[in-house]
Amino acid sequence: MAIKHVILHEVKRENDGSPVISSLRDTENSIEGLGVKLTEQLIQLFDQSSLNIGEFGVDGDPNLEPAFEQQLKQFYNVESMSCHSFVDMTKAMATRYSEIISAPKLQSVKGGILVFYEYDYNKSIQLAVAILDRIDGIDAKSGSLDLTPSTIIDLNRLHLGAAIDLTKWHAGLTHRHIKFKTGQSVDMREYFELFVGCQRDKQAALRETTALKNAIKTYSEKLNLDEDTIQDKLEVAHKFIQDQKKNGKEVLLSHIANAVFPENSKAFLTVAKNDTHNISEQIAISPSELKRYVRLAGRGKGISISFNNDLLNKTVKYENKQLIFTDIPESLKNSILELQGKNVEGHR
Repeated sequence: MAIKHVILHEVKRENDGSPVISSLRDTENSIEGLGVKLTEQLIQLFDQSSLNIGEFGVDGDPNLEPAFEQQLKQFYNVESMSCHSFVDMTKAMATRYSEIISAPKLQSVKGGILVFYEYDYNKSIQLAVAILDRIDGIDAKSGSLDLTPSTIIDLNRLHLGAAIDLTKWHAGLTHRHIKFKTGQSVDMREYFELFVGCQRDKQAALRETTALKNAIKTYSEKLNLDEDTIQDKLEVAHKFIQDQKKNGKEVLLSHIANAVFPENSKAFLTVAKNDTHNISEQIAISPSELKRYVRLAGRGKGISISFNNDLLNKTVKYENKQLIFTDIPESLKNSILELQGKNVEGHR
């Protein structure tokens, strides 16, 4: 992991309704001044589960190029994926950010310090923009150790930001080349997504609902849970998600982790967000795919049947209004054979 370029611009307003003031640098910040710890902090801002994953687009259409993407194409050499003027590109992006938050309906948006940086990560070139806040602190002067007020940039929390995998974006082989965090409020989400032009890909709901199911199974198998217990975990997830949607709440991965694996939530999150499952914090849910989490069941006329959804069209088939089992539990088979044996004895 190595940062190649970094620059800080400040675009902010002091109070609601006050003018936006921009302070834009004419030169890049020194990479040498970052230090190992700061470099790791910047890169780790986008290495967490509380991120959405998606692509560029305008109003839900991935075929339209937002201004941010157009600026990338203007300043990046698509063959070498090198930026011919990192300063000019980021100044143009920061200027557009200023224009966006100057809109009448965004007078309460304070802005902040825009940190743009390009870095290598997992054999890909990443371009990140993070909007960070200043926080008040206390410093002790060297020698005298007198306490003095100090203001520093808060690198411990990412409020708004996006990291574009330029390698994947250029290759065009996936609709999941942006990791982004847009804040909790609808207004904040809308204005930041407008700035970057980031949106979830159209198949996100189906893909993420399936990925969550697979992650629950994968981690359950790591815990050596039996099939019935794994199914119980899926049904806990199903109920939790249904309740969240019924109450109009977002479906968050960390909350599902706490509900399904209360004693191992952190370990589950590690599995869920790895390269295999790649699940973001805010999960888009497909109602049809969510139904596959629960058993198919029915009862009536003295019959009660339930089986895992995955078994349909495998060991359980529905043909010509008949339900056909090609494999049944050993205990049920033994009970049937035992009953048949008793009936034979009774007729002798």
